[in-house]
Amino acid sequence: MTAGSDDSVTCLEATQHYELSLTAGSFYNVMEGREPSTRPSRTTPASPRVTPALVKRPRFQTLARFWEGQDVLARWTDGLLYLGIIKKVDSAQETCLVRFEDNSQFSVLWKDIFPPAVPGKEQLCCVCNSQACTPDNKLVHCGKCKHAYHQECHVPSVPCDTDSSGSSWMCRQCVFAVATKRGGALKKGPFARSMLQMKLSLPYQLKSLEWDPLHLTNKQQCYCYCGGPGEWNMKMLQCCRCLQWFHEACTQCLSKPLLYGDRFYVFECSVCTRGPENAWRLPLGWVDVSHLVLYHLSICCKKKYFDFEREILSFVNENWESLLLGEVSHPPSYMWCPRCAMLLSCTGHPPKA
Repeated sequence: MTAGSDDSVTCLEATQHYELSLTAGSFYNVMEGREPSTRPSRTTPASPRVTPALVKRPRFQTLARFWEGQDVLARWTDGLLYLGIIKKVDSAQETCLVRFEDNSQFSVLWKDIFPPAVPGKEQLCCVCNSQACTPDNKLVHCGKCKHAYHQECHVPSVPCDTDSSGSSWMCRQCVFAVATKRGGALKKGPFARSMLQMKLSLPYQLKSLEWDPLHLTNKQQCYCYCGGPGEWNMKMLQCCRCLQWFHEACTQCLSKPLLYGDRFYVFECSVCTRGPENAWRLPLGWVDVSHLVLYHLSICCKKKYFDFEREILSFVNENWESLLLGEVSHPPSYMWCPRCAMLLSCTGHPPKA
């Protein structure tokens, strides 16, 4: 570790094994029941063409569903939905250029864009775009967004005893829109229970995704229970069984919010457990704590150097309980002076005698 000055520390060496993604920007989440939230920063990767068979939502193949000036909800890399306006439709790449409420513009895949129900289309399934029904596969309307689904087109399949008017039934997208939260999804209440049932199956074929050699990203930009985009180092957990990545906002097992780049967990998703998720905190040493804190600060503050006492130590003290450090937090390391000494030592700044 090198120093920018006597009391500032650079985070580059400590976080060189991570990929920094520090693009600025913010806009607001407008889903019902949520306070405005700041959109996390990200890079803008090229938008690959998505193989339609991977995502069980063929409605996104229909160019007529999107047009310039249309108000839509777009899923971001944090798993949350944000309001935007379509500025341009690219049928070749199956993307739309979306302008968000902070006037930033990003290319979003069709699979991650959710338009409102179109008047006059109430009798068309928004997945297969057909109105054909059978006694065992009726059209069911979501009581919130008013979109129609065949019972077998929705994931998971809609029970046969569901009211076709949809007065009490909510589709997968609406359940996730209400239940997903920054810091972790709802854990109690009817929406939390509905979300858990939805999470037992994925809306895409996991085995069909094309991964990089390190299994960090896939070409389809399809992650988590929601099937949305994601960045592995931006508050996501990897299932130790299926190796898929899951957004913090979509998980219901976290006791504390994640830090950026925090991979010190053993996580099992609901698909693999066939029930509630499991997450265990791995033991951290002081070097791990130092690297994790420096990386998190570099993402949040978007700068290279940090004052040790005013920024690094202050952050550790304020977030000590949230770090879930286990044995490293026991006395005598709990005391301020030993904690300060350990952090200084790990960042290449031995305390003065």
